[in-house]
Amino acid sequence: MVNGQKIKGTLIFPKKVKFDNPAVLFTHGWTSNETGYISRARAVAKHGAICLTFNLRGHGESEGSLEEFSRKDHLKDVIAAYDFLIAQKNVDKNRIGVCGASYGGYLASILASKRKVKWLALRAPALYKDDDFNIPTSKLIRRDIKVYRQRKIRPKDNLALNAVSKFKEDLLLVESERDEVIPKQTIENYMQAVNPRVRFNHKIIKDADHALTKKKWKLRFIKILSEWFVFLQSEQP
Repeated sequence: MVNGQKIKGTLIFPKKVKFDNPAVLFTHGWTSNETGYISRARAVAKHGAICLTFNLRGHGESEGSLEEFSRKDHLKDVIAAYDFLIAQKNVDKNRIGVCGASYGGYLASILASKRKVKWLALRAPALYKDDDFNIPTSKLIRRDIKVYRQRKIRPKDNLALNAVSKFKEDLLLVESERDEVIPKQTIENYMQAVNPRVRFNHKIIKDADHALTKKKWKLRFIKILSEWFVFLQSEQP
């Protein structure tokens, strides 16, 4: 519940739940919903994580009209989902991962500056101007934001990039080779913002478009995400 409105999601558990399990929160993109993320969450849950997918307000089965919500509102949703996840029994609060795509990647980046995040996975993360943070996102989407995303932007000039620059844990950045929504410059802005102390992985899904419309691209992302998570868990004491 956020500001009196319900946000709905799905908890996915591994077959064997231990006393202290890692957990991963999945955050979807603009006008998307949790449906496409359940298969990704199940793949990660197979390796021992308690996962949560959910719908931002105005999306899927969550309450509210899409046109009324700003990034400030949706960030509240992401924080609420994170807090719900870490409150679950048997979740290790020191091993929380967040995976976000596009709009969700932008929000996930900012979340990492608000809550304790050990692993951050961003797929084709978007960028928006800070000045418009309280304006309903639907109005920004209708504007021409392509010019902004084509610009070289310093971390100090953008909330998401600034959060990434201060993040000091494991970071995975996945881009689509033929992304028609997120330009290469936006990806480079994120890459250049990465803190040198971070263990950073950058993957490119060959020929893929922004939404991963082909099954092979969806499967490739699941494979990248699962292998990364397995590697991280193999290094746990």
